[in-house]
Amino acid sequence: MSSNTIRRFRLMDDTFFNSCFDGQTDCMELLLRIVMKKTDLTVVKMHTQQEVPNIYGRSVRFDVFATDGDDTEYNIEVQRSDSGANPKRARFNSSMLDTMCIESGTDWEDFPPTCVIFITENDTLGNGLPLYHVERTVRELNGKRFADASEIIYINASCRDQSPLGWLMHDFLCQDPSEMHYKQLAKRASFFKSNEHGVSEMCKIMESIEQKGRAEGRAEGRAEGRDLMMRIWKLLQSKTPFPDIAKETDLSLDEVKKIAKDYGIAY
Repeated sequence: MSSNTIRRFRLMDDTFFNSCFDGQTDCMELLLRIVMKKTDLTVVKMHTQQEVPNIYGRSVRFDVFATDGDDTEYNIEVQRSDSGANPKRARFNSSMLDTMCIESGTDWEDFPPTCVIFITENDTLGNGLPLYHVERTVRELNGKRFADASEIIYINASCRDQSPLGWLMHDFLCQDPSEMHYKQLAKRASFFKSNEHGVSEMCKIMESIEQKGRAEGRAEGRAEGRDLMMRIWKLLQSKTPFPDIAKETDLSLDEVKKIAKDYGIAY
């Protein structure tokens, strides 16, 4: 990867966001103080690319996970595409945040507050607002908040007015660190874009991601191949006509016949 490519990265690009925020509590405190409007908020713990396994179904990898001094747990995600910030994904991330944070035997009253934050390049919710707070409410009580201590926030990065949040979103979409408003973010972005060691580290990160993606693609391909062969085997066992098998599996008739021959099946 060339240094010119890295110079085009923005904090809105998730890999660059993760790299710039990794271990940088001052950057995370800046972001959360602006979004949550708490000037004294402190970050006591944070991780990037936090994997949350799920033995019953889909797992999740958080862009950034953080805990503040009041024990509120945060998941912060940057999303360039609207599909990546689907409301049901926000619901899923919120549930997985609970899974990660709450230990067995924790009393209900001791469950920590949680907040999932999506920073989106476009106005995903489509009402022209810079910020959207999503909370559960009770319909029969005139929208009174349901006190489950969970919250979802959408930040619309396309709104870049002359406010602290607008300046923050400007920085998230800015390629040139010298044009950023906040020095903490500019310093980190500049390290990966201009510093020799930072550029080298960024190249290694991107190469690692590409290699992992290729490996996952190969593994997925092998799994799909096994599933397809199992389907064909079951169809052959039930003596489904070869043309029907070809149509159902998107294979050619000759390919189906060859597989049947390899299995020693003829009918």
